[in-house]
Amino acid sequence: MNIIVVGAGAVGGYFGGKIAKHGFPVTFLVRQKRYEELQEKGLIIKSVHGDFSLKPTLALDVNEIENPDLVIVAIKNYHLDEAFPQLKALVDKGAKILPLLNGIKHLEKFIDEFGEKNVIGGLCSIETTLNSHGEIVQTSRLQDIVFGPIASIGEEALLFEFKQILESSSIPHTLSDYIIGEMWKKFIFITTLSGITATLRQPIGVALADQVTLDFVKSLISEVCQIAKVKGIRLPENIEELTLTRIKSLSPKMTASMHRDLEKGLPLELDDLQGYALTVAKEYQLETPCLQSVYALLHPYKNGRITQ
Repeated sequence: MNIIVVGAGAVGGYFGGKIAKHGFPVTFLVRQKRYEELQEKGLIIKSVHGDFSLKPTLALDVNEIENPDLVIVAIKNYHLDEAFPQLKALVDKGAKILPLLNGIKHLEKFIDEFGEKNVIGGLCSIETTLNSHGEIVQTSRLQDIVFGPIASIGEEALLFEFKQILESSSIPHTLSDYIIGEMWKKFIFITTLSGITATLRQPIGVALADQVTLDFVKSLISEVCQIAKVKGIRLPENIEELTLTRIKSLSPKMTASMHRDLEKGLPLELDDLQGYALTVAKEYQLETPCLQSVYALLHPYKNGRITQ
């Protein structure tokens, strides 16, 4: 299988790097600045699962890539529009698309653009960031990928081959027969985690240690769960309890990429997480005061650092 990773940042660089490290063909489609950085220093990963580095196979343009089978999209949601022309060219060459992005809103865009048969649903759970040297730093035990068909796409062989590659690369994974439900579970979790850690400017332990803030977290979970239910998503009866238990099981130092992006003065995926949830809530006339509060408090920073 010829795997293309769009983006060699914290997520794409980590998973693509692990797969390449174990001998599978991986090409990173990157921008000029990242291309030059990786050409000079190589792909360097510092992880709780073990540090490693490698000289990655790189491409600046889709025309340099032949016979792509699977394209892992691991960029920020706000970079999607500019990436679509190259993604379309890869689909035209026969590739299937596997987005590992935050949220659920992007899936509709991919299906509209490329058709349901060319898109595989997916999500990942990982805590990574790029440091000032361009190295990927992975700081928790989480490194999981969940993926699966959105509909019967006739690509079972490709999905099982990718599953075998993940297994050989020591990447925990699940091939799901209801990937939409799994993506919504992740959406509930990450919308809550990112909202509270970014708003507090603190890791999750601070929120869990204060009863008033913990009550706010519970209400936030409840609001997002209600949104999923009115959308007709099949979820466990105790999804709110399961989500809170998952959050409580995190290291107190755990934070979300939105919080890290806020600290770095980078744009936030606010409209793809809390903003999307509010759009659905409005459509179904749901009251979501906690979501609205989080969105309002983070909105001034949506496009990155505020300059006076």
